[in-house]
Amino acid sequence: FDVFMNKFPDLEQKQCRFLRGRVGTWEQDIESAYLFQYKTPILHYVGQANLRYIPTVETPYRLPTTYRWQEDLFELCNIKLLTRDGMCKVMKDLGMSRIFMIGDSLGMNMGQSLFKLMGYEESTFEPGSKHQNFEKMVQCNPDNSENDFLVTSIRSDRIIENGEPVDEEKEFKNCHDYCHPWSERYKSYNGDTLFIVNTGPHFQLHRQFQAAFDEFVAKIDSYYRPRDVILWRTTVPGHPNCNETIDQKPFNSFEEYAATEVTDFYSWNKFVGYNDYVTKVFDKRKRENRELLGVSRARMELLDVYPMTVQRPDGHVSSGECADCPGAEGFAKDCLHYFLPGPPDWWTHLMYNHLLDLTLQDS
Repeated sequence: FDVFMNKFPDLEQKQCRFLRGRVGTWEQDIESAYLFQYKTPILHYVGQANLRYIPTVETPYRLPTTYRWQEDLFELCNIKLLTRDGMCKVMKDLGMSRIFMIGDSLGMNMGQSLFKLMGYEESTFEPGSKHQNFEKMVQCNPDNSENDFLVTSIRSDRIIENGEPVDEEKEFKNCHDYCHPWSERYKSYNGDTLFIVNTGPHFQLHRQFQAAFDEFVAKIDSYYRPRDVILWRTTVPGHPNCNETIDQKPFNSFEEYAATEVTDFYSWNKFVGYNDYVTKVFDKRKRENRELLGVSRARMELLDVYPMTVQRPDGHVSSGECADCPGAEGFAKDCLHYFLPGPPDWWTHLMYNHLLDLTLQDS
């Protein structure tokens, strides 16, 4: 774990987007907690705790939604909260007209978070539907559509494509999991794209992960879309003991997490190695881009949510905060997914701040 967790950028690259979220603590912020809530609950598996929550004067919000990430070493890199106006401005400043997201159910949760944090009241797809793909236009100005941008989310648990039929409703799996085709939709779009992607939780072997990742990178480079930005979200494990204490609270450090929660359950202990491999590939790309004149390919950078997320054993679907929710006692244990609002919202905030940093660099 030390190799990945202690890997910081070279001096000339010490910009906030490479540092933010790596060393810090989760601090309870009751006064600001209203900013961390959604206008309406998500009508989905991960929204059940909010749907059932009964606020009181003493506890107006679910406890896991009251924490803010605080940078310890790099205070100038503290996270600014995403808003719809902020996203509209940063997308315009970067000249981008689409956010394209692929990954598994955790990636879909990030897409749900994005829309809720932008103030949308409706759900991204029909309640009760097992289909997890969606495409929606974000309206930035009610008077004109000039700065509107498209958000496309496609489920591909292993980010591979094989032409076999796939259907969640009928439980047709085409890659041992659900891998919907995505590349044609991605490369045929005319505008510049922010591409947010992850895979990992569905791989049990390093070589399987590395092969899928290498194939993805080669595929993106073959499309020649040099103005696109690819953000690879790091793979996060669950917390195997999430259901043992009802009043779970965030860990104060990565060391506190590692002392009790590292497990080979679902190969979660391998995810740090997956993330380290991605980091090495991206570092090599940076060197090649500097050394090879005329190289023109999409920017690929890490959206590193791993350190901040492993410090959040609370808020999981099986955390016990909702006695009659799916994931509670008597249901299948789920210590990987989080209820929303919750910790994955900070992945979305982190992404927004990464884009803000890019606008500063480009200007």
